[in-house]
Amino acid sequence: CRFRIVQELAVKTPFRQCRFAPFLTDLDEDQAEAEIDRPALLKAFRAYLQANDLEADWESVSRAENAMLVNALSMMAPYGPAEKQALLEAADLKTRAETLIAI
Repeated sequence: CRFRIVQELAVKTPFRQCRFAPFLTDLDEDQAEAEIDRPALLKAFRAYLQANDLEADWESVSRAENAMLVNALSMMAPYGPAEKQALLEAADLKTRAETLIAI
């Protein structure tokens, strides 16, 4: 589960402590599934594969749920640190998918 640090606590322990807020949308997969522009995501994925002379198992891709597809592409994509950080910081699945398409 991802979270944002809301406040760092002043403590005397040898480790940091904080108050945090979870990304509640991470837990609402049903809504996220419906909001993904799957055709645009697949179009960007195809373009990436063609540009890099790669192939995909399209039967598996077609069976994959949107959340699985977006997260797998985010993990496997050979982007630099700035792009990977943008994917990690995306507030929800829809934003992560839109970021993937834009990159």
